[in-house]
Amino acid sequence: MTLRHTSIARIRGFILLAVALLATAPVHAEDHQPKVHAELVAAVENIQPGVPFSVGLHQRIAPGWHTYWKNPGDSGEPTRITWTLPAGFTASEIRWPVPEANPVGPLMNFGYSDSLLLPVTITPPRSLSGESVELKARANWLVCEEICIPESAELSLTLPISADQAAPFPSRHADLFEQAERQIPGPAPWPATFDQAADRIMLKVAAPELDQTRITRVAFFPDDWGVVEHAAPQEVSWSANGFELSLKPGELASNGHEKVDGLLVLTEQLGETPVQTGFTISARPAGASQEISAGPSTGGGASRLIDQGPSVTPISIWQAILFAFLGGVILNLMPCVLPILSLKALTLASHGKGATGEAAKSGFAYLAGVLVSFAMLAIVLVGLRSAGLALGWGFQFQSPVFVLAMASLFLALGLSLSGVFDIGGSAVGVGDGLTRKAGATGSFFTGVLASIAATPCTAPFMGVAVGYALTRPPLDMVLVLQAMGLGFALPVLALSLSRTARRLLPKPGPWMETLKQILAFPLYATVAWLVWVLSLQTGSDGVFVAGITLTAVAFAAWLLGSPAGGPALRTGLAIAIIAATLAFLSPWLTSARPPDTRAAGVGTDMAHGEPFSEARVAELRSSGRPVFVNFTAAWCISCKVNEQVALRSEAFRKALANHNAAYLRGDWTNQDESITRVLRAYGRAGVPLYLLYPADPEKEAIVLPQLLTEAIVVRHFAELNRSQAANHQEENRSP
Repeated sequence: MTLRHTSIARIRGFILLAVALLATAPVHAEDHQPKVHAELVAAVENIQPGVPFSVGLHQRIAPGWHTYWKNPGDSGEPTRITWTLPAGFTASEIRWPVPEANPVGPLMNFGYSDSLLLPVTITPPRSLSGESVELKARANWLVCEEICIPESAELSLTLPISADQAAPFPSRHADLFEQAERQIPGPAPWPATFDQAADRIMLKVAAPELDQTRITRVAFFPDDWGVVEHAAPQEVSWSANGFELSLKPGELASNGHEKVDGLLVLTEQLGETPVQTGFTISARPAGASQEISAGPSTGGGASRLIDQGPSVTPISIWQAILFAFLGGVILNLMPCVLPILSLKALTLASHGKGATGEAAKSGFAYLAGVLVSFAMLAIVLVGLRSAGLALGWGFQFQSPVFVLAMASLFLALGLSLSGVFDIGGSAVGVGDGLTRKAGATGSFFTGVLASIAATPCTAPFMGVAVGYALTRPPLDMVLVLQAMGLGFALPVLALSLSRTARRLLPKPGPWMETLKQILAFPLYATVAWLVWVLSLQTGSDGVFVAGITLTAVAFAAWLLGSPAGGPALRTGLAIAIIAATLAFLSPWLTSARPPDTRAAGVGTDMAHGEPFSEARVAELRSSGRPVFVNFTAAWCISCKVNEQVALRSEAFRKALANHNAAYLRGDWTNQDESITRVLRAYGRAGVPLYLLYPADPEKEAIVLPQLLTEAIVVRHFAELNRSQAANHQEENRSP
């Protein structure tokens, strides 16, 4: 963590500490009354199956007090609503009205006073039946005057269900919703760009139709903290093409931004009354193609220069299940899984040719561990999707905390195999120490561990199957992922059930202990790889945290294997050391930021490609160049193998040069919404994905296989060349 980020954390920590102290300070008796009266209200008197309707959190705020916008500014916390809805109901995010700017000494906060309605769209299922439904929500907010008080409320609202096809009858709160809707910003109709220098961000809005004489004030509210300095003056200058807003960069501006999102508020003088209008904008760097430069535009401009995905042929649930099953079988051959499967093979070898019952029991326990793991993954994905997050296969490796946890686990397993301490029999099911009673337990957790280790890898057939599953109802997703788990567990299960197959394994003997120790080293290599992934996610701060954490894990392992003291004491000390280390270092890890390699020019050569963006693809295609895009991630083993085998070869470089093609890399190591959007457009749930865009913007991208060779890449470039030649011939024949 840099000194600048440390100072930010300390300042914000001081503010929050001051808020907490003031909130708990003695107050007068009348101050014990809530400062915000909250209730749930609806825009309609009744609801219909499948018809969305508006519900709002109505806050009546005590005079002189205020609550906060989604970006509260330099201090404060936004209002949050946690819904408890009947089955099949979904709730949108809060639609925030235009906030007020509230200066507090040298700071600037954004929020609301007096009366406020925060609308949310609720969508009931089409199968809705019954007489009425009850919507429940817990709302939390921070309300401030000279002191700040955290408040909350448990709220509910009961609405009758109507089968009548007529429009729902407006409620007595309908006027309140109409007033709120007038304060909710819509997308700006003008393109927006920005230029960033060391001491200034120039936000440029091309709006020649605006009448400068009627606009009395222009203000920008950033969506995210740290982009601009909230309290700094914002200076506007007008030209014939619109206006520029001069902003002071915030504490995080040195990281660079691919876009600046926020709220643009124009105050227009209409007679004696000033009228505020808010617009959402998403400004891109001035040199980028203006694909979506103002708000969530739905078309126009260069958005036509990059196709939004091919015409994906829909598949049935049965095809998806078959593809998932085949992908699960092939997943066993991926390098991220082989060390764990080698440990399982030792277990089966120990059963020999005569222990069919124990081998079968072990195989079915392994199958159960795999299926439970894939079911838990499905449940997590369903939950995150319900929360509005777009995630895919291997998403958990985008969390630095998860990556460090996996590194710690693999280090502990490696130390166990090396003989530092003994968890082999009970934890991963290796060697002769596995008792008959613990055998099923060990096999179960071997299945769990193998499933976790498999998630950074993608096998053929998997991409289509998982991409299908993530767009389907929860039951379909569970079925597809369970089919994948069944395929993944099948080779081990078949080996455990077949005495003939087990005879092919070497007989048990001293070699098993030697092999067990040898297998520790692939696990140590996995730890090194995970620390490298962490360095790309969090920079040198993350590597330091990993070093301390792994040292604590190694010390805890030594304690467990030490003969001194009782087992209970050693176990307690080991757990305490790891818990204390994680408690101390987790905040540091979560606040660490990835290194900014763009300033140093890293990753812009032909071997590594330049960073992917939709605007850059559109710009290159508009200039007549084909584009090869490699969507990858540091934690994706399949991606790294493909890059070494095919994308760093001389044949690939020649193909790029011969076709004047650009090479772009979409790095999904950390969550990136633009990359997730492209993956979904091509029916994929994760990386790798390889797209070859023809120079012609009207042509769809060619999707390459998930496992690459030099020959495959060169063949697709040749096909692209033949397609372009055919197009030229067709154009020449046209009158």
